[in-house]
Amino acid sequence: MAVASKNKQSLKDEDVKKASRSAIRNVIPRLQKHWESSPSSWLSHGNPYRKDVVQEIKKALKQGKGLVHYHLSEYVAASAVIHCFDGWSYLGRAMEAEMAGDPDAARHLGYYAELRAAMSLLASEGIGVFNNQHIIVTEAGKCKSLTGIRTHEFAWKALKIWAQSQRAEKTVFAIIKPESLPLRDWLDQFSAGAYFIPREWLQQWGLDLSRLADDREARNLASYRPSAFVSAGPKSIDETMESIWQFWDMCEPGANGGFPVLDKHLLRISLELTFKNQHKSSPNQAKRIYEKKIQGMLDGLLLLDNRRDQWMKFLNYESEKNIPEIISDANSKNDPFYSNYSKQVMARATLLLRVATGSSADLLEEAGNDVRTKLKFWWHRPSVRRRLWAESHPPSSFQDLWSDIDDAMAATRQWISSKSNGQPACHHNFWAKHAPEASRLATTERAFLWGIGL
Repeated sequence: MAVASKNKQSLKDEDVKKASRSAIRNVIPRLQKHWESSPSSWLSHGNPYRKDVVQEIKKALKQGKGLVHYHLSEYVAASAVIHCFDGWSYLGRAMEAEMAGDPDAARHLGYYAELRAAMSLLASEGIGVFNNQHIIVTEAGKCKSLTGIRTHEFAWKALKIWAQSQRAEKTVFAIIKPESLPLRDWLDQFSAGAYFIPREWLQQWGLDLSRLADDREARNLASYRPSAFVSAGPKSIDETMESIWQFWDMCEPGANGGFPVLDKHLLRISLELTFKNQHKSSPNQAKRIYEKKIQGMLDGLLLLDNRRDQWMKFLNYESEKNIPEIISDANSKNDPFYSNYSKQVMARATLLLRVATGSSADLLEEAGNDVRTKLKFWWHRPSVRRRLWAESHPPSSFQDLWSDIDDAMAATRQWISSKSNGQPACHHNFWAKHAPEASRLATTERAFLWGIGL
């Protein structure tokens, strides 16, 4: 403890700037050796950081030894993908709690989904977030330690600094892909000056990280105090299920996986934000100018006529009235005592996880086309344990995992819309009738699998 206190540092912009995504990308081919070994694993069995990375870093600093850059950089690179999967798991447990009428547990678990999403995204950029022992992987593949900064505080400050960088703009605009085209391509055809969007998005979607990093008492109140004293209580099962259905509607995969529905809404919002920033008026206030810019963008992208017409209709200024709740919830700034706060936390976690998933998918492209097979040792058994499929029946394609969700949504929608066949629409009756469907709707890990493109 004395060493950590003596060497305590504050996180500076230049620390984050030294972190290197390209160094992490270069590590991915090295990891393949471990995937293809027998037994397969993410890291070599000789990696000293494999079991307890924090203690190994502490021991090295205390004894004056150097860090083993080769092994530690592999740990950071692998953690980018694994944190992302774990973040989707936390989100699923939050969703399960929400459906069970426990928004306080949902808020707590949703916060940790948000934190894991940030840790995944930062790791893919060369920033390892640990417990008071943090690592910056430089362009040369060297690991620089930063000690004495709490996990929550470090994660938020690192995300905030990174979000303001050109690297964030490059990453976010590359991994969000409406019509399978990078968001950068759309914005280049629309107008210059969209650089501020990743900063606004990431700082807003990390709102709970900022609140709880700066206010330890708020975190303690949310996690450790009796909920009955301050809780706004659960919403009706009807309201809860509406938000669950919309989550899955937004996360529906395309033919090649990914998040085509969510991405097209993010495109629309980015265009509106860019327009407002440049013209100091909304698309609704300057309809002709906005429509002309949309037409020019679609012409420049050379889309097929039928797709061009569909996009023109979708991107019309009147779409401002139809922003999905998951996005409006993520952009809300209500305090933790607000009745829908758990829903807002889960919305922010979802959008941050979408970015983290795209970032991890981009890294795994370095491993070539057979990544799904190479990583089966990792994704199969956790997916069986988390109820995505039976041990003997893995899906031939992860997009096939959508049909289970589609069926579960249809069954629960029917129950809600039919007024529960005369039964009161309460949480007990819902679970008594549709426990299997509710359980399935909480398996959000499947969105990670089709989103990462395995």
